[in-house]
Amino acid sequence: MTTKKAPLIIIDGIDGSGKSTQTELLKERFSDGQIIFSRQPGGTPLSEMIRDVFSSVEAVEASASTQFFLMWASRTNWLEKVVIPNTEKGTPVISNRGDSATYAYQVYAREAPELEETFWRIRDFVMDKHKAKVHIIIDIPAKEARRRMNLDKNRVKSLFDLKPLDYHERARAGFRAFSEKLPGQVIIVDGDRDRETIHKEVYAIVHNACGF
Repeated sequence: MTTKKAPLIIIDGIDGSGKSTQTELLKERFSDGQIIFSRQPGGTPLSEMIRDVFSSVEAVEASASTQFFLMWASRTNWLEKVVIPNTEKGTPVISNRGDSATYAYQVYAREAPELEETFWRIRDFVMDKHKAKVHIIIDIPAKEARRRMNLDKNRVKSLFDLKPLDYHERARAGFRAFSEKLPGQVIIVDGDRDRETIHKEVYAIVHNACGF
């Protein structure tokens, strides 16, 4: 009897949207080992090293193309070490961020439309048959996301958090554009509600995608 391949599920949205909160709430709903929780960039020793580089002043100030290829290098290793081994043996993987973020931030927020065609070609080449079954995008206005980040005294703001509101609004538009490119594969969830209401919706989507 062959094991049925399990799904990859991406939870994404602009900084301060509540995606990390929703990921943590999901962790509380599933038993250990039932689902693998990970993040992008990161999730493997090499990918975490790339994440550290990406967070540096030099990388934040680098071109959209440089950031773009750093993300794909990290994602390739993560797919090889986390996604493929687990989903192939029947264990779902839920990731905090994914290829949707690369599209939203490097193509849209950085205003680099010249990367659009390259994005879809590399996505097909790198992810192939291991693309996410569903992307859950927590959608929220950048101004509200900034307000929440400022209220969170435990949050250590990254250099990306400190970028202007219009940068984050462009990213928000990028997530919406991503959903339009992949109808039926991307679900936009209204993030401007209380976290428990959002969680019920997110949990239902994950439960349906995983089949348990």
